[in-house]
Amino acid sequence: MRAAFVSVGFSVLAGLSLAGGWVAASVAASETQKASLAIVASGRATATATRPDGSTRVELPWLLPGDEGAAVSPDGRRIAFSSARTGSTEVHVVDTLSGDTDRLTANSGAEDVEPAWSPDGRQIVWSSGAARSRDPFDMKADGSGKRRAVERVANGVEPAWSPDGTSFAFASNRGGRYQLWVDVRDGEPSVIVDTAGSMRAPAWSPSGRQIAYTGSTTGNADVWVAGMDGSPPARLVTAPGFDGRPSWSPDGRRISFVSNRGGSQRIWLMRADGSRQQVLERSEVGDDRPRFGLVREAISPDPSSLLPDLDQQAPSGILVLRSAGRTRLGFTSAVDNVGDGPIHIRGTRLGNRRTIRADQLIHARDGTVSVVADVGRLAYESHPPHFHWHLAPYQAYELHSVSGTTVLRRDRKSGFCLLDRWGHAIRRPGIVPGPPKFVGDCAARNLDARSVDEGSSVGYTDRYPGFFHGQDIGITGLDPGLYVLVHRANPKQRIRELRYTNNAASVVIRISAPDAFTGATTATIVRRCPGSDACPVR
Repeated sequence: MRAAFVSVGFSVLAGLSLAGGWVAASVAASETQKASLAIVASGRATATATRPDGSTRVELPWLLPGDEGAAVSPDGRRIAFSSARTGSTEVHVVDTLSGDTDRLTANSGAEDVEPAWSPDGRQIVWSSGAARSRDPFDMKADGSGKRRAVERVANGVEPAWSPDGTSFAFASNRGGRYQLWVDVRDGEPSVIVDTAGSMRAPAWSPSGRQIAYTGSTTGNADVWVAGMDGSPPARLVTAPGFDGRPSWSPDGRRISFVSNRGGSQRIWLMRADGSRQQVLERSEVGDDRPRFGLVREAISPDPSSLLPDLDQQAPSGILVLRSAGRTRLGFTSAVDNVGDGPIHIRGTRLGNRRTIRADQLIHARDGTVSVVADVGRLAYESHPPHFHWHLAPYQAYELHSVSGTTVLRRDRKSGFCLLDRWGHAIRRPGIVPGPPKFVGDCAARNLDARSVDEGSSVGYTDRYPGFFHGQDIGITGLDPGLYVLVHRANPKQRIRELRYTNNAASVVIRISAPDAFTGATTATIVRRCPGSDACPVR
């Protein structure tokens, strides 16, 4: 399954759907991808792209909590990052149009971290090895041609390509303390900045004439800039605490950095001479390793775009039923749209296939529409009381061990028909549901539909009760005890949203032993965790 993001606009209006539903439109797609300047940061919970003026902040799709070091390729098409999602920490690359993710390294005995792109996007340099004993490596962008780029540098970390692509700088304690070194392709590395104290996290200016870095000389970490002509380094930031990990804007006029002034770590901006220091609007506590980059609309939509935000509610309505010798755990699931705009799905049949490709329409304040192509599939559900088209994947249900480390059982849910059926169910401050717009019942009883529109407006909830076609998980054979029930919205993260960190919720449940006389089993909720897929027992 591939998801592609194209910029489009409404052309010919084809009429209104029933009861004031969304306007059907003929959409002419353009393959042109807009690119915009953003600051990409990797926090502990998520990775984000924020415009320098603070007008838009979105979480990057396809990256998971714990993924680090997100770096956007020069053409904005790919994101390199390090992740332990496969068990060991490796370098991965995700295509921002398709969502396809490839693992580029496979070193179970080492950590592969801190990827950085060459200026032409053809190579990646990264740091590999055990903690405090790493070396810079490089490879082609497809993962081939791996090699150790620098030998015997002690701990060589935080590599950064020079603007001309002929070398990269890195920090190493080869001389007993961290200094800035440079590797001239296939040559002996040499020190380029050697001052008192420790120097880390080098970042070249776009001209290649300066290099910014994190310098620690008086107990505090500050942002410094050194000239490549041998001129003395200049300290740009003198605030107490930590200020470091600089990144230059493409025009060389601004520098972003991380600061914990005020007691909380956030991203700051300043001019290249150190003036006009201010916190980046919409940056949040915990944002880390900011990098300027030109990113495509697929990961940083126009500020006028009205993205949805799916907020998964905690499972409720827990019930156990036993039939024909099998035991199933039923539950109610609900997802609120608390974003800026609707989740609007348009399905289009391709040929005579029995499934329909689902595209996401993103509405903008000026009335234009962007399309994220191929975010899922619509399948006709022929079991009563449905007889309409369900979107999948939209929800996923899992039963975990109480430690949360093992998935014991999964659901068999076929999908959701998205409708504005449960308006005013949220009652969130600042969110007032308007008139329902998605009311067409997902092309009910139209097995031959060529196009289907469905969705959920801001302030509405998609809610399905327990045992309502797939709202259950089989628990036959499970021992009595505590388990964690997890519900996830948009589990593949193919639907574009403002954020993804609120897409999971969970509860701890206690499953009883079968009653000695009736054989009945019960389940009760012990603890609710509405904002996380982890729900530890206190």
